[in-house]
Amino acid sequence: MSDDLKTTTSPKSKKEKLFTFLRIFISLLLLSFLVIRNWGNFGEILGILRNYNAFFIAAALLFYVLGIFVEMLRWEILLRANNIYISKAFLFQSVFIGYFYSNIFPTNIGGDIYRGYDIHTNKNVPNDKNVSSIVVERFIGMLSGTIYLVISFFSVYRFFGITFVVILSVLPVLGLLLFFILIRPDVFKINVIFKKIKFLSKFEGRYNDFLKNFKDYKNKFRFILYSFIYSMIGQMVFFISYYMVSRYLKIEISFFSFFFIIPVVIIVSNIPISIGGIGIRENTIFLLLSKFGVEPAIATFFSLLILFVIIATALLGGLTYVFKNIFFKSKTVI
Repeated sequence: MSDDLKTTTSPKSKKEKLFTFLRIFISLLLLSFLVIRNWGNFGEILGILRNYNAFFIAAALLFYVLGIFVEMLRWEILLRANNIYISKAFLFQSVFIGYFYSNIFPTNIGGDIYRGYDIHTNKNVPNDKNVSSIVVERFIGMLSGTIYLVISFFSVYRFFGITFVVILSVLPVLGLLLFFILIRPDVFKINVIFKKIKFLSKFEGRYNDFLKNFKDYKNKFRFILYSFIYSMIGQMVFFISYYMVSRYLKIEISFFSFFFIIPVVIIVSNIPISIGGIGIRENTIFLLLSKFGVEPAIATFFSLLILFVIIATALLGGLTYVFKNIFFKSKTVI
């Protein structure tokens, strides 16, 4: 029996390891490409860093952590809508650890999976309500990001050209369209797809449970509104974090430019070909800042400082995971 189990599971395990290796390789390749192409200008930057104020980097870290805290409040509101009351301390550590997972998996879905697992196993939250709260939260985050992106059009189109801006704006619109398809199966005939594709049929029950709980939010507009407000505030806090890094490097671009830069970076970073978006995110930041007239070396250094802020925050989430059982008697993933 054990030999049969090994033969059935090892091909899948080997395939997962291969994909993980490829994603790590792509991340390192993209980062190396970014640094090497601007290597000649790094000496000049390092020479003037002594005159820069490190307060801005500390502020960037603080605002980034604060942004994660506000994201927790966005999630808490949606849980309360389903009469699920969990302390802010527990939810914050769950979101924080989830952020760590988001940066070691191809997309931020790793963090969502951890959060769902955490409150299901340690707080006995039913999976259907659990999943629906996370999906609705993600939708609200996507919606708020899209709103900021649209607002930014008035100030950034002259740097990129209207065609470039419209093309990029299509991505979040497609995401919103996909979401509406999922929540309106009657209109888009999702039930027919479940019946025709055998592989998907086994997920039909869970999907229907999720849909039932999601529809419950229709009658809870107040909670949706509060969650949306927190989402808008949280996004603004992340904008401030990025802006602090730009102030550290004395980059002369408008604060409103980050209304465009960050949503685009988040969307592109979720393409599942690297680990935690590493490499893709930094090259995207470099390209966008270059469009704003930022010198290539400075744009490169900015992207690496953002990577430092993200990794430092993720490591704090990892430390939270290590010491979690000191504060909560919890079941863990690994």
